[in-house]
Amino acid sequence: MRTSKEYRKCLNMQKGKTIGIVYIFRGENALGYKHYECWEGDVISSWIHAVEEIGGLPLIMDARTFCEKAMNGTLPHLDYVINLNNGTYDISVLGLVTSVCAFLKLPCIPGNTLTTVTGENKQISNMLAEIIGIKIPNNMSKAEAGGIVRPIGLGSSIGVRRIKSFEETTEKPDNSCLYQEFIEGFDFTTPLLYDPISSSLSCLPAVMYIPDSTSPDWFLGEIQKREHSGYKKTSVRIQKNLSDLYVCMAHVINVSTYCRIDARFRCKSIDEVQVAERNGIPFEKAYFMEINPMPTIKNNINFCTSVENLTDESPFYFAYSEYMDFHYGCGTSMGFILSCSIQSIEDAIPKC
Repeated sequence: MRTSKEYRKCLNMQKGKTIGIVYIFRGENALGYKHYECWEGDVISSWIHAVEEIGGLPLIMDARTFCEKAMNGTLPHLDYVINLNNGTYDISVLGLVTSVCAFLKLPCIPGNTLTTVTGENKQISNMLAEIIGIKIPNNMSKAEAGGIVRPIGLGSSIGVRRIKSFEETTEKPDNSCLYQEFIEGFDFTTPLLYDPISSSLSCLPAVMYIPDSTSPDWFLGEIQKREHSGYKKTSVRIQKNLSDLYVCMAHVINVSTYCRIDARFRCKSIDEVQVAERNGIPFEKAYFMEINPMPTIKNNINFCTSVENLTDESPFYFAYSEYMDFHYGCGTSMGFILSCSIQSIEDAIPKC
């Protein structure tokens, strides 16, 4: 465990570092680089401000420029790289920036190629979750009525849909999709982040989505996620046995900085949510959906909201309060997340 003095020394040592922010240029026309989503200026600017907040020097370039400069030896000095290459239809392409970073021994945030590609494949992550002991929805061998379909390699709830009627079951299952039972209840997401005080990965407060209808038959679909409509969010903690399993899941795919786990809280009414808000979400009611090793992080979105909902009961509270005090109360959750990620990388370097 770090003391306040030791932690502040770490924060001082992060100053002056050059941090590359590698994003997707929308004009890129490589055949294998087709995207269903590109993080835009709001995400990029949030990271730029975070780099400047911790005293770093941001260097922004698109993925092709980064790779070309890396290969021809003209890449400026970088201490770390923030990888914003997300949302490709081909999961393999998500490993482009991370693999170049590995080739040059450049620390990459949030993770390496193994972490990114393994985590983004819902079929693999569901198999791993089940092996670890996390509950997953029952798999279906065909598109049975009452189930839910999730594309294996797409994020942002794209292509997620219910199969409600008998007529819809006549279609042939797509091998690129995951067919599972639909869990009655509500969606919730749990961010995980490296704690620079305990030097370990820990769970932040979970965020649960409560639909305006309060119907447990609702799920967070593509439209609702894109338009941020039809629901409200509430902060809820998860019980320790579930938290321990989530940390184990993250370790299995080599997450060292941050990630997010999405799940369903099994229940039949909104009343059970109120019980969970008091007592925490228990293991037996949480059903894994996916782990996201490259979650969207920007100001005023789930990950940052979770950080801002920390209380003095959370193991993260000391680090967050120390970070904010170090920045004279002007620090942000984005800066804190970046600082924790850098400390994770630094702590992993063998000390002579």
